[in-house]
Amino acid sequence: MDEVSHMGLVEKVEGDKATVRILSVSACSACKSKGACSISEMKEKLVDVHLKETQDVKVGDNVNVAIAQKQGDKAVILAYAIPILVFIGILALLTQQKASELLAGGAAIGGVGLYFLVLRLFKSKIENQFMFYIK
Repeated sequence: MDEVSHMGLVEKVEGDKATVRILSVSACSACKSKGACSISEMKEKLVDVHLKETQDVKVGDNVNVAIAQKQGDKAVILAYAIPILVFIGILALLTQQKASELLAGGAAIGGVGLYFLVLRLFKSKIENQFMFYIK
């Protein structure tokens, strides 16, 4: 199975769930010239991981957290592809209808904002579709 994985540090364990701090690194951050460049990116993120009954992890353990590639692809579609399509669709529709550029641009931005608001409202339902696990 194809997967995306990151090393992380267990921050908290509660029942069958662990919170793991991972360092998300962009490709640029590994570059030797990153000191002279402002676009390199490294961010710490907290990820909730569901533990199997056979896994015994403790706070402070170094673990390898993974997610299936298909789930990662779905997250990219929800976070990037759909908002871009919403923006371009609203912008094209209103421009074709001879709306002012200000109105078309504002409506397109508002449409993307509305899309992310809907995602936020369904956050718990969407989160259940993305399962991180410890390898």
